[in-house]
Amino acid sequence: MEKDFFFRSKNTSIILEGSLPRYDSLEDFEKDFPDDFLKDDSKTGDYLLYLLSKYDKAASVVSDKAGLSFSYVGLITSGKKNNPSRDALIAICLAMGTTFEEVQYLLKYAGQAPLYVRRKRDVVIWFGFMKGQDIDTVNDNLYARGMKTLKKKE
Repeated sequence: MEKDFFFRSKNTSIILEGSLPRYDSLEDFEKDFPDDFLKDDSKTGDYLLYLLSKYDKAASVVSDKAGLSFSYVGLITSGKKNNPSRDALIAICLAMGTTFEEVQYLLKYAGQAPLYVRRKRDVVIWFGFMKGQDIDTVNDNLYARGMKTLKKKE
């Protein structure tokens, strides 16, 4: 049975963001919206494990393809690495061939900024996801534009 990873509640994030300024105390806000928060940070590892299964990929293979240490992805899924970098998560998703929506969810779960269309580097990466490009192609496009690559050039 597939876990329900995508956060669902009666309130959207926009409603929560709009409501927050109206509160004088954090306790009152938490009391009024008790079921509207992710319970813990384990969603990052759980969701990554789900993606590995969905795409039938081994953590070590994805780590290597993303240009990361052999055990990097496994450490995230086991909960031993709690603060993966934004670029590492993007590289992992490109190495797996995930969708744009899946990388956005993973970034949000990890507390990282989602890809943003007004950041030129993000647009190059975003385009790669939308066109189904592999990590090496996205890396080449970043390098050709003088931007920081997701993994070291070989």
